[in-house]
Amino acid sequence: MSKDQAEAHVQALAAPHTPTSAAQPDGSEVHVQPDRDQRKPVKAGRALLLLAVVAIALAYSGISGRHRDDEKLNQWTQERAVPPVAVVTLQRGGKTRELVLPGNVDAFYTASIHSQVMGYVQEWRKDIGAQVHQGDVLAVINTPELDERIAVAQSELAKAKANLALAKVTAARWDSLRHTAAVSQQEADEKDSDQHAQAAQVDAAASNVDRLKALKAFANIVAPFDGVVTARNVDVGSLVKAGENDGQPLFTVADIHQMRIYVPVPETYAAQLRDGMKATLELPEYPDRTFEATIATTSHAIDPKSRTLLVELLADNQDGLLAPGAFARIHFVLPPDAKAFRVPASAIMFRNNAAQVAIALDNRIVLKNVHILRDLGTEVEIAAGLGQDERIVINPPDSISDGEQVRVTQAAGESQKSAEEIAQTGREHGE
Repeated sequence: MSKDQAEAHVQALAAPHTPTSAAQPDGSEVHVQPDRDQRKPVKAGRALLLLAVVAIALAYSGISGRHRDDEKLNQWTQERAVPPVAVVTLQRGGKTRELVLPGNVDAFYTASIHSQVMGYVQEWRKDIGAQVHQGDVLAVINTPELDERIAVAQSELAKAKANLALAKVTAARWDSLRHTAAVSQQEADEKDSDQHAQAAQVDAAASNVDRLKALKAFANIVAPFDGVVTARNVDVGSLVKAGENDGQPLFTVADIHQMRIYVPVPETYAAQLRDGMKATLELPEYPDRTFEATIATTSHAIDPKSRTLLVELLADNQDGLLAPGAFARIHFVLPPDAKAFRVPASAIMFRNNAAQVAIALDNRIVLKNVHILRDLGTEVEIAAGLGQDERIVINPPDSISDGEQVRVTQAAGESQKSAEEIAQTGREHGE
């Protein structure tokens, strides 16, 4: 059947069932009625065929859809059976950190001045806060007892000199008579020896006088160096005794042109402080100002009681604002450790009295012990136990174990993603 015939046949089937007419030889028309009973089975068969095709198509679509849903459900279940973890890469090198510790300010030199003689304070010439120079008289002590001892010593000296003069004359006379039979050699030698003994007595008496006079010089209390008087504990008429070093000093003089600052540094940071390092000071009385200081030396020993290293700093005090005995906050800038690694503090686990981190290696967990160098708050510096290219699991669950299979949800290079992107990724995975 040609294409045109087929189209004509379809049109004929679709045409309304109206009576048709046929021409007769005589020219008259005869109406012919189509056979409706013959067309009804054809239409019913086509409808049934169409319904069968639709049913088959629907059944196939439903079966294939359920199969795909089963595969997706199976894949989703398998993915959720592996716990997800987020990882970050290690950051090489530590950070520069500021260490703030309390310290005490002290004068460069401090002298507690006591009396070397006994007596009464006759006058004092310098009060607290006075600027003094070396040798300036701070106070004068009246020493009547010492004066009496000096007078006695001078009398003893005069007596010794008189005895020496007599011994010299006697020795000379006996020496002149030695060539006669009037004296013996023994007697002459005795007189010469007595002369030498008297000379020694004179020297001893003179030395005693000099000693007492030198002691008398301590009746003037003088400043040992340039500085400022920070304490005066005597007044006119006060009785002072010699050599009371354990008692209260008469005066205290401090050299404050440069100040010493003493800081006990915890043993953890002892190895990071070096001579010559710079530091800054903050004092409560000067909240808007800082002072520069330099580490001069350390005790090079750890105090077994406090486990601290005593560090001494020097600070210039030309303007005199730093006062002995002041409290200060010292700021040290600690250099970074180039060999250390930085990891988030949330990645640290403590198990069996040891710090551990979880490493994601080929989607498997490897637990490693690490040595924490410094806790920086949100980050921790690791001194040993890690390698450069390892990926660290952040916020590891408590149940994580060595060798466990995991699913990495955030690769090392994804740390720059925004929070919205990470959240969107989680929603796509059904999290």
